[in-house]
Parts: sequence; C-alpha cells; structure tokens
Amino acid sequence: MPNQLYILYAVSLLMDMAVAGVVFSVGRRAAELGASAGALGMLGATWLAPYAVMSLISGRLSDRWGRRRVALIGPVLTGAMTLACAATTNVNLLIGLTAVFGLGLGFFWPPVIAWISDGAVGRSLHARLTRFGVAWNIGLFLGFGMTGWVFQRWPGMAFYIPAAVLALIFVLLCVPASPAQDDPLTELSAATETVPAGRGFRKTAWLANFGVRMTNAGVAAIFPQLATHLSIAPDTHGGLLALSNAAALGMIVALQCSVYWHSRLWPLWLAQLLGVLAAATVGIAGQVWLFLAAFVVMGAVGGYSYQASIFFTLQEMTEKGKGSGLHEAFLALGMLTGPLLAGGAGNLVGLRAPYFVCATALLMVILAQVAVVILRRHEYVACRPETRA
Repeated sequence: MPNQLYILYAVSLLMDMAVAGVVFSVGRRAAELGASAGALGMLGATWLAPYAVMSLISGRLSDRWGRRRVALIGPVLTGAMTLACAATTNVNLLIGLTAVFGLGLGFFWPPVIAWISDGAVGRSLHARLTRFGVAWNIGLFLGFGMTGWVFQRWPGMAFYIPAAVLALIFVLLCVPASPAQDDPLTELSAATETVPAGRGFRKTAWLANFGVRMTNAGVAAIFPQLATHLSIAPDTHGGLLALSNAAALGMIVALQCSVYWHSRLWPLWLAQLLGVLAAATVGIAGQVWLFLAAFVVMGAVGGYSYQASIFFTLQEMTEKGKGSGLHEAFLALGMLTGPLLAGGAGNLVGLRAPYFVCATALLMVILAQVAVVILRRHEYVACRPETRA
C-alpha cells in the first residue's frame, strides 16, 4: 500500500491547483462583466468568512471523528460550487456561490494539515511541512498559470477542469494506504532545537500570517480591475500570480535549509517590510516587469509567513487538529479582511488606492507584532521563579 503521506501531498497539490483555477476564473469573469472594485472585493472575501469559521470547527472534529471522514466533505462541496459557477454570469450569484466554496475548503484543509503532522516533531515535522508547502504552492503555480491560458481560449473549461480535479481528490482520499511514515533519513535527523518558550513566537507568526495574507489577498482581489484597465491579457495576469506562488515555493524550500529562523523573529519582520514595499509598488507600477517584481516579493514573503505560522503552531500544540484550525483561521481572516479593505478603498478613492491601503495595513500589523512580543516577554520574565524569589 502507498504511504499515506504521499497521498496527502498529492491531494494538497491538486486542491490548490483547483482553488487557483476557480478563484482566477471567478474573479476574471466578474471583472470582464464590469464588476466594480467593491464587488471584486466582496467576491474575494465572501468565501473566507465560512472558511475561517469552519476551520475552527473541522480541525477539532477531525481530532475526534478522524481526519479522512471530515476531509472528504471538502471536495464534494467545492466541486458542486465550481460546476454551479460555470453555469452563471451573474456577479451577485457568483459572490453567493463562493460562500459554499469556502465552507468546503474549511472542511478540507485543517484535517489534512493535522493528518500530515500527526506523530511528527522537530525536523521531522519541519520536513513534512516543507513538502506540504512545496506541494500546495506547485498546485497554485500550475493552477494560475494553466487557468489564465485556458480562460483566454475556452472560458467555460476554466471551471470544468477544476471540477474534475476535485473529483480526483475525493477518489485519492478514499484509497487505502499505510500509516504516515517519514523517510529513514528524516527520522534520523528528527532532533532540533525547540522554539523559545515565552517569547511570543506563535502569536507573532499568527499575526504575520494574518497581515501578509490580508495584503496579498487584497492586491490579488482588486488586480483584475487594474489588469483589464491596462489591457493586461488573462494569460499574463495568470502568469504573474503563478510566478508569485513559484516565489513562495522557493522560499519554503530555502527555509528547509536553515533552522536560524526557528529562534529569531527579526527576519520575519524584515520580510514583511519588504511586503509593504511590494504592495505599494503595485500601486505605482504601469509596466509588467514592475508588477512581476512586486508579485514575486509578495509571494516569497507569503511563503515565509505561512511556514512560520504552521511550524510554530504545530510544534507547540499537541492537539494538531485544533492547532491547524487556528492557523488556517488566521490565514482566512487575513484573506477576508484584505479584499474588503481594498474594495472599499477602490470604490471611495480610486483605481490605485487599494494597494497603498493594503501596504499601510500590513505596516500596522507589523507594529502590533512587535508590541505583542515586548508585552509577552515582560510577562514571561515576571512569571519566572527566580524573578519572584
């Protein structure tokens, strides 16, 4: 029987390939139908509220009922929603259907992440999460890249292909497999230094994941309007998003080569500052190469913040389902907030305003992280026995 881990990596790749296809197709179709910045923001945000709520629930359910049973609901709901979106050109209906999409993803991701991490600690956990990160980023890369090309030629097929991929995911999750096992070399190198206690690493990483996803999602949700305004073709638009995820993949692989970031937070703060500059660059750019540079930086920062959040969470928490649910909830809340902020700014101020609003919001979240760490470390020092003696 196949190793369960490899099936989980495969379905992670396929799920985000389908997600990229659906998100791109829905957003581009709405933009070409004349959707306003506010409508595009709602379209990018509506599915994330049920996703955040269901993530908090499904992770805990999978701790009790089993990972497979809960995860199987995901491709059923998302597949049905994808087929429904293929049949409509009504923007308001597209917005409503994406809520079902988010519900399905909420059933899928926390159980799968917890399933991958079950029984792993230290470098074993780090290695599994790196492979997981590589898998889902390859999925996004392929999904955005191929869907932009397909949408330009056969718009309807851009919905039917993700629906077929979701059906394949359901089949793969049902395949009998041996329990998840690491490679022998990974098991031998499983020891690693622990995350420093009492220094706010997990909370900082949650906020970083929230802030970066807020900014990146806000930019991505509103960019279809700017792309159509500048006559950027769908395949070029899809290519920008694909290369952004390629950068995230590269960052995740690079993080596997070092444990330096396991015990230091300043690199995470520096990376987010680069994300602030990248979002602002989209607000002033007019040439494809400038958009490309900005999207690549945002992708790399997104890969770092995501990996920091998921690693610090699952390293510290024993209830893997609950931990993965919290991690995904912060991600979803960021992705929910970003499109709403960007859409509102676009409606109230103008075409370029959303990108500066997203950059400013991320800067504020960075300052909040620094404040949380300072307060957390003061509390930790005050509670240590030697300080009370």
